[in-house]
Amino acid sequence: MKSPTYQQLIERAALTALELFQAQTTKKALKAELRSLYDTYFEAYGRPDGAFDPYNEAFHPVVNFTEAQFQRVRTAKKAEYNALRRHHTALRALDAYRPAKAMRGAA
Repeated sequence: MKSPTYQQLIERAALTALELFQAQTTKKALKAELRSLYDTYFEAYGRPDGAFDPYNEAFHPVVNFTEAQFQRVRTAKKAEYNALRRHHTALRALDAYRPAKAMRGAA
């Protein structure tokens, strides 16, 4: 298998950076929507006393109400993590690239 060229590595790093940005933007939007759902629920039914605790029985109704959106946020977080990992891998490959010409000049 032929090693990727420097240009291909640059393109891969740029593409993974764009994918990371898209994943981050998606996660932020989904989290904002989740916060909006919390606010909507609490406005309609009132907020239980104390800090938000999903294990506290008083908060079970709001947790059930927002479960689907919460799962979408979790999926988006995983996608963001994977995009970040792919981007770092692309950057490491780019950093490790040493063209023969540059090696001769460094010696």
